[in-house]
Amino acid sequence: MSDVQILDAYTYDLPKERIAQRPCHPADHAKMLVVDRATGAIQDRSFYDLPQFLSANDRLVFNDTRVIPARLFGTLDSSGQAAVELLLLEKITDSRWVCIGRPLKKIRAKGKVRFGETLWAEVIPDDSSTERVTVEFYTSETTHISIAIAAHGCMPIPPYIRGGKGDELDEVDYQTIFAKNPGSVAAPTASLHFNEELMQRLTLEVRCDVTRITLHVGTASFLPVLDNGKLRPPGSERFHVTDEAVSEMVKSKEAGGRVIAVGTTVVRALESSAQVAHADATELFITPGYRFQRVDSVITNFHQPGTTHLLLVEALLGRELLAKAYQHALASDYRFLSYGDGMLIL
Repeated sequence: MSDVQILDAYTYDLPKERIAQRPCHPADHAKMLVVDRATGAIQDRSFYDLPQFLSANDRLVFNDTRVIPARLFGTLDSSGQAAVELLLLEKITDSRWVCIGRPLKKIRAKGKVRFGETLWAEVIPDDSSTERVTVEFYTSETTHISIAIAAHGCMPIPPYIRGGKGDELDEVDYQTIFAKNPGSVAAPTASLHFNEELMQRLTLEVRCDVTRITLHVGTASFLPVLDNGKLRPPGSERFHVTDEAVSEMVKSKEAGGRVIAVGTTVVRALESSAQVAHADATELFITPGYRFQRVDSVITNFHQPGTTHLLLVEALLGRELLAKAYQHALASDYRFLSYGDGMLIL
């Protein structure tokens, strides 16, 4: 498939006012668009209704990654006028990180970013022309450097939510109830619709089974799939799917149940583990035409135009049903993206 064909397949118009700026409370009262791949039928429901669509022996698979306070706002000089930001992507050591910087050219040219009086970062020189930069953090405080970095960081909500500047509410809202293993720079947002009450109904009343895997979410959720007309794959992400998790999924399928991936990050992890056992990182790029090996159904949010997540959803639905679902959601006051509503793909 050519880059032009991919661009034509995933693009749609998303008005800014349809992008949710805060999540729904209670979480399970968010809207849920139910899409039946076999019939093409769609229904308007809510996540509170999810138990009606699941059965005993179905297995819900959640991502238990934990979002880290990865966005830091600073300045290029002591005057505080030249504002910049860093988004931590990959930890090399406790003090050295690979980051996305904005504005990157000024950060590279200056070579130093200040975060208040006690924390600063110095650029590690390289010959790279990529959008990433490696920095070394220093602090004048007596606390450990990792503690100082975390104290100055904030939740890395996407830039389309209040300019990417997280607050105290986001410290709770942008973390799922399954969050355990720190390492993500974006939340596995499909899981944000689940609260303890919904989980009790699913596990005790419906008797669904639950499996947890880990995939540390990178920048694929907000970087465009095309860069200067060239295809940009989603990039490598670290993940861990245990042998026990694989056995649980096999058991559910043998009992007539479905493996229901909660979020595109779970889809990527499960399909990657099906291709390469015991892998600890994935570069899998799921596009239309992909044949799914482990995943039967998916719960997912409505994704930003131009991202790899939307291509993954098209691989599930096909172009025609994808367009039908998204146009229905746009016409029916669904809220979009990370804090928005979601869909159940059967």
